[in-house]
Amino acid sequence: MNILAEAALRITVLAIGVALLLRTLRIRSPRLAHGAWTVVLIVMLLLPVIVASGAQFGLPLLPPQATRVFFSTNAGDAAEGIGAAQRTGTSMSVVPGARGVGSRVSFTVIAATVYLAGVALLLGRLVIGFRYASALRSAAVRRQGRWTHPACVTPVTVGLLVPDVILPPDWTDWDSAELSAVLAHEEEHARRRDPLIAGLALFNRAIFWFHPLAWWLQRRLVRLSEQACDAAVIAHGHDREFYSACLLRFARRAAHAGGRVVSVGMAMPGAGLHERLGVLAHLETTAPSRLRVAGAALVCAALLVVCAAAVPTAALGQNATGAAGQVEWHVDTSEHFEIVHDNLPADLVADAIGDAEAAYAQLAAALKFDMPRRVSIVLVRRDRDLAGAIGHGPDLPSQSVAPYQQRQRVLISLESLDRRPDLIVHELTHQFAFEIVPATSRLTPVLIEGLAQHQRGAWDVEESRLVRDDTVARAIPSVANLDTTDRHWAHAVFDFVGGQQGEEGIRRLLFALRMRETMALAVPMAFDVTLDQFDEAFRGYATARFGRP
Repeated sequence: MNILAEAALRITVLAIGVALLLRTLRIRSPRLAHGAWTVVLIVMLLLPVIVASGAQFGLPLLPPQATRVFFSTNAGDAAEGIGAAQRTGTSMSVVPGARGVGSRVSFTVIAATVYLAGVALLLGRLVIGFRYASALRSAAVRRQGRWTHPACVTPVTVGLLVPDVILPPDWTDWDSAELSAVLAHEEEHARRRDPLIAGLALFNRAIFWFHPLAWWLQRRLVRLSEQACDAAVIAHGHDREFYSACLLRFARRAAHAGGRVVSVGMAMPGAGLHERLGVLAHLETTAPSRLRVAGAALVCAALLVVCAAAVPTAALGQNATGAAGQVEWHVDTSEHFEIVHDNLPADLVADAIGDAEAAYAQLAAALKFDMPRRVSIVLVRRDRDLAGAIGHGPDLPSQSVAPYQQRQRVLISLESLDRRPDLIVHELTHQFAFEIVPATSRLTPVLIEGLAQHQRGAWDVEESRLVRDDTVARAIPSVANLDTTDRHWAHAVFDFVGGQQGEEGIRRLLFALRMRETMALAVPMAFDVTLDQFDEAFRGYATARFGRP
């Protein structure tokens, strides 16, 4: 849904730009306008793929933006990290007012259901239209070298790749001048592949049915195609007044018969007859100059690139060394990471990248998930440099991460990595969790801490002591009621699931949390047991493992 929302926003900007460009350059040619809006249509269809691929570049338009980081120190305690962030004025991933556990269906699920229902409805109608057009084409008969069908009230052009013109049965009684004008119009539809463009517009409307632009674009392309074909008829030497009379006659025929053939095709008199007659009366016979067309094409191409892949970023000058004490930051990239560092030696950065890539491979294999973009890591030499890096967070450079993505950065020191080589796995797990279970990461961050500790594969001495003390005191909490002080129990939960069902069990639980957000709702979905049954099995595991001296 986020991808569709971003694609919708981008195409809106592009459409506004194209509309302003056509108006500013006074492009009145229906053929050129149809070409421009066809490009918009194709870009709109491709935008979800472009957005999902992460093929984007920064455009320096915005001032620096606040950065969210995961504060990592050798203490390894989430509460201390939050405190440090608060002291330096930097936001972290805290719980913003959790929703009630009783809500069984999240807003995301509702929105996705409504969206898919709309897509299914419109695609169903489109398939019916395709099948009807195909049946019409198959049932048409050849008569004096022309296709005809008794269901056709007006001439119609059907067929996506190889269009055919199908005429009403009485076409042999028409005046030769009228038949010539009609054939010029319909054959122009076939030459321009207008039925294919109309079909794509209907498909785009089904995918982006929630966006008014998709509905407008479908209607606009149909009208422009009719006007472009009308212009082609006049260019072939037909009289305007005579051709206008032909359009009115076919309109009366369609009205008398109760409508034209409705199919995925183009039919006379076509859409927007009143507007078409007005365009015919003022149709320019001279084409726009090549210079004006070339200028419009260049501006359209620039708009297309910017709106499809550009993301606003801070101005480049804001990252350079300036006032006394300001640090110059450098960026090194690897397959999965963007390492921002304060001019560290190349060999140390290379070692850190190697550790990060190894951790990424471990998590990607365990969770069967790949991050949609490079993970941004801010690397400093010592723990005491962390606070300074947080303070300069908004000015940190980026080669591939957009501002709205820069809010999630791993902030870590070489000193911490030397003491705890597995720390990178812990911190990287947070990044994976934000992508896999974003709602749970916000609502129950202690659960994600437990997942990170489990993926790290080691128990801290303090965590082990807390679990043993709680177990001996028979104070084992329900997995649905873990609070911010229960990180050790969250760790135990994931160890329990991993020990019982392996990595597949962890993945099933995460998938359920993606759909249901809380353990109370996710456990029954993931393991087909009640929460009480899961709690009982978990208490037995904890007692057997930690309850013995």
